[in-house]
Amino acid sequence: MKRDRQPGTAVVLFLAVLLCCGLLPSAAVARTEPVPGSLHARLVALDADPAQPAAERLAAMRRAYAQAAPVAMQSGDCVALPDARLQDLFQSTALIAFYAREPATLLRLQCLYEALVARDLAVDDHHRSMRGSLIALQRFDEANALNSGLQTPPTALPTIGGKTLAGRPLLRLEDIGQVQRTVLAEDGLQVVAMVHPHCGFSRRALQAITSQPDYAWLRARLQLVVPIGQAWPGQEMLDWNRAHPDLPMQPMVSDPSWHALDTGQSPVFHLLRDGEVVATVAGWPPEGADLRVIRAALDAQTR
Repeated sequence: MKRDRQPGTAVVLFLAVLLCCGLLPSAAVARTEPVPGSLHARLVALDADPAQPAAERLAAMRRAYAQAAPVAMQSGDCVALPDARLQDLFQSTALIAFYAREPATLLRLQCLYEALVARDLAVDDHHRSMRGSLIALQRFDEANALNSGLQTPPTALPTIGGKTLAGRPLLRLEDIGQVQRTVLAEDGLQVVAMVHPHCGFSRRALQAITSQPDYAWLRARLQLVVPIGQAWPGQEMLDWNRAHPDLPMQPMVSDPSWHALDTGQSPVFHLLRDGEVVATVAGWPPEGADLRVIRAALDAQTR
């Protein structure tokens, strides 16, 4: 797995398929079987190798999508599409949105979704894909509005309170129905761990970090950040936080300020100095031996 290496940054990476939980399409993505020869079928074929890094799969899918999809996609453009083309573009855009998590792709998907709804063509898979894409960008109110259209309505997503603050945005969980805006603490030296409660590697890493004396050096500087995909693990995060109030999980809010950090797999550990990445380690091999790299970089920064 290749990554660009920034000057002055130590990077140790392991095979994501073995040691990390990476992005793979979930039940939130529409499960309609691709039509042979369609754009959706081409994208599914490009996405077929889970060992390929998500960024490389997305780049290949973006190229194929750009060659076949309209350059502009406003409401009138979506309404004018024939049924089969509309379905194909929705499925294709939904797959791109799963990985991209960006406002421009979400707007395209919403345009296509609204055209499907207007023609009474939207089914459960369409509703779930649209809802998942809204969750990934923390558009919880809009996602909740789609709940009634699902065959099995899910639990309502929380209300987001507070003002937008300067910095890398996070959410602080108060209870199952309420979260508050906050930002990552970036003063001085911090270790930011990208983790996820659904990831076995993350759970094993956190069990070791919170229980073994060998990681006492890490706990005082550690912040847990949970990248949010198309499902909201609210109860799991709350359960963790109640058991570990001194080391809470904080959901990440999608924002360009996170681009310097690897947020596409877990666990990933970033050593930051005043917000700048100093060292990065991905994965959780046996005994967590890789974190010696973070400790060595931390010791070097404190001399």
